[in-house]
Amino acid sequence: MTKALLPALLLLIILSGCSLFEKKDEVVATVNKDKLTLSELKADFTDAGWKALTAEQKKAYAQEWVNLTLLSQEADKQGIGKDPQIKLKLKYAEMKIKGNALIASRLATQNITEEDMFNYYRIHQGEFSKSMLNYKVQRIFLTDHTMIDKVQQELDNGMKFEDAARLYSREPLGTDGGFMGIAAPEDADTTFWAAVHNLKLFETTVITKDKGWYLLRPYEEVPGTGGTGFEALKDQIRSRMLEERRQQVYDDLMKELRSKSDVFLMI
Repeated sequence: MTKALLPALLLLIILSGCSLFEKKDEVVATVNKDKLTLSELKADFTDAGWKALTAEQKKAYAQEWVNLTLLSQEADKQGIGKDPQIKLKLKYAEMKIKGNALIASRLATQNITEEDMFNYYRIHQGEFSKSMLNYKVQRIFLTDHTMIDKVQQELDNGMKFEDAARLYSREPLGTDGGFMGIAAPEDADTTFWAAVHNLKLFETTVITKDKGWYLLRPYEEVPGTGGTGFEALKDQIRSRMLEERRQQVYDDLMKELRSKSDVFLMI
């Protein structure tokens, strides 16, 4: 058995038990001397987001860590990490992660109540759309998380979405180009509408659903018939309030930190 197969085989053996994802400090994967614990694997998710993932999706994220670790270890062997440009990018990435974590910690203390949303709605009612648009949507269903970037790259390189759906989609809808019809806010399942209603036409996004991943894009707006009152707009209001509060937290932090720091910009 080649060394290249060992990490993947070990991963499959470790992940075979369902009880694995219930033990907080369990090691879920190893690649040579590097280890991945369950708590580290869950670090990129909220508790609710983690619970929403299937066992197969959790395995896919762990497998992605294995792949990245193999690439990183090989890069270290070749001395790529010593390149000055790489060091600068790593430093910038670390600062960005820390900064976002600080902002998130401030936001975590703020709770948006039903009353807050209703008051916001009353003040900004005229700014919201008078009708909730529906969208004609295409989708590509993938069961392998590593295929998302590959398919997106194909689209970026000029492949037609319908051709990509026929080639890569793992559902019968793919044979017809991935055309799923109209997504509306009054649908029994609003997942697809919620994923695309803030996108520009032909812009893509990815959602997790049905034990896999959907690559979606809206390609036509359709006048909606759904309600436009507070109840129909609550998700949109909450999203907008969160974004505004995030910006306010950022602005307040910049003002606070600059007031007690020596900052000189010489460019």
